[in-house]
Amino acid sequence: MISLRFTKAVEGLKGCAAIADDLPRHVPLSSQMAVVAQRVLNMFELPAKPGEEELLKAFRTFISWCERGGKAPSQEDWLLAPWVALQGSPALLARSTFSDQLAKLLEVEAQPRLLAALIYSYIRDYAPAASAAALAGEFIDRNLRRHNSRLAVRWRERTSGVRLFEAQGAHERLASAALEARGDVKGLMRDLGFTTELVTRSGFHEPTAEYLAGKLVRELQSSAEFDGETVAQALSFFRLGSELAFPGLRVQLADTLLAPFAHKELRNLAARAMLMQFFDELYGDPRSHKKLWIGVSQDAKKTITRWLSRKALDLFFDILSATADPIWKWRRAFWLALERHGAIDEAWPVFGREALDYIRRHPDKKSKIVASGQLQGAERRQSVMLMKIGKFTVAEWSHSGSARIWAEDDSRAPRLERRFYSASDLREDCLFDQRHDSTQSYRWQRELMDFLAPRIGIRVSVSEMRP
Repeated sequence: MISLRFTKAVEGLKGCAAIADDLPRHVPLSSQMAVVAQRVLNMFELPAKPGEEELLKAFRTFISWCERGGKAPSQEDWLLAPWVALQGSPALLARSTFSDQLAKLLEVEAQPRLLAALIYSYIRDYAPAASAAALAGEFIDRNLRRHNSRLAVRWRERTSGVRLFEAQGAHERLASAALEARGDVKGLMRDLGFTTELVTRSGFHEPTAEYLAGKLVRELQSSAEFDGETVAQALSFFRLGSELAFPGLRVQLADTLLAPFAHKELRNLAARAMLMQFFDELYGDPRSHKKLWIGVSQDAKKTITRWLSRKALDLFFDILSATADPIWKWRRAFWLALERHGAIDEAWPVFGREALDYIRRHPDKKSKIVASGQLQGAERRQSVMLMKIGKFTVAEWSHSGSARIWAEDDSRAPRLERRFYSASDLREDCLFDQRHDSTQSYRWQRELMDFLAPRIGIRVSVSEMRP
């Protein structure tokens, strides 16, 4: 109850910066109240942004003064100077007339009001390669070290680890620190002192996202044991709900995060699952959502298609279990064992009439199906899973059907990604035909593996095939 009353009381302090600044000293450091007090204090660390019309007027005054020797800016204009310092092309701060005067004002102010505004502008308008950003960072760093105010001390302490105001590479250090902090970029931004507005959007966001994607993949390639939560947290920085937070990085993110695993499988299963979920939810399957994959490399599309094969296999065998295929558990165990080894490059379910009826009765299953075909001319209960495995096409028939294999360059081999298939197309003469005999003694599994293993370079042991 004390914490609740305390919380309600301090909510009334908004606008009383002096009281808020003093507040944390009067509560126990280890108490819940200390956390609330710090949040109240954070509301006053960076000043509220002035109105756009007021800023535009000041900006025009500074431009006229710098470029044409116009009327000298007033004292009121200079109070707004930090807010527009990084605006323009070139930025005002890149103009010596402006930067020299602002530097003098920063060095003589007793309370760091201009400095606080410049910190806000630096974060909002950060650009890694811009000379103005580098100069702003130098101004901020120099004056933070000069000031003994609580604001200056807090910013020095919080940002020293990532050297936030050393503009060159600041976004890279921020991304690296976030990965070390379990991938929570926005949480780190809050800890550094970013306001709620700046945590949502700032000049740091896009360059940090670019570097974070590359850093995450490099770590995963080096066998870094990130857990699924860390990878999910990092990926959450790239999204706003069900959409990409950075539409301009659509192609780059897909290529960076997926293409490296086209020819060398990502062994971290938790990371793979999080990456697959991210692209499935935001991009969709490349075979059914082609527009979102325009411009993305074939290697990236190859990776996500292979990973989505697990989703297709899970759904297919769930439906087989519901339509009473007697050996669905053993089929599932066999093919998922191959999938775990990265052997299945693509999976395309082809549902028969009974499976389609089941899907219609279960909307939760229907919503998961975005890439599949329909089987015509077969027994009502039968369905087929088409797969690309190495240089072969496989058709796994359900309900007393066999597993049929064609070389991919065989003209009789069925093509994946079609909408409709006739049963006769999927029963054409093939290279290998495996009946599902003696399932529980693993006879057909051994024989099928004996055919595949020397041709694809992967062998699954019997222990891995057990349901």
